[in-house]
Amino acid sequence: GARSTCQAGSMPHTWVEANGQKMNAISNILRQLLEIYMIFVFVNAILSWFVFGTRNITVRRIYWWTGKVVDPVLNPIRRMLEPVTRNFGIDISPFILLMFLHILVQMLGP
Repeated sequence: GARSTCQAGSMPHTWVEANGQKMNAISNILRQLLEIYMIFVFVNAILSWFVFGTRNITVRRIYWWTGKVVDPVLNPIRRMLEPVTRNFGIDISPFILLMFLHILVQMLGP
């Protein structure tokens, strides 16, 4: 009948297969971007422990640059957590953000 089959390496024969491949490609790109962003969050969190005790300008610049990328997302999380973590002494917002991003990456597929 009108049923098509799409073998490995062949072009898709139906609209659904073509759109499925496009969505898979978009999902892969989003997942990779989120994973790169997770690296920025992690680097920023680690450098926050050392940046104020170092005179190394490269470390300070990396911390400043990653902060420009991650602080707009971390600041709302910090504001939400502030009443709970006020006397905690450690900023757990990067950990919360990393958990959330990890869940998003998992939802986008393997």
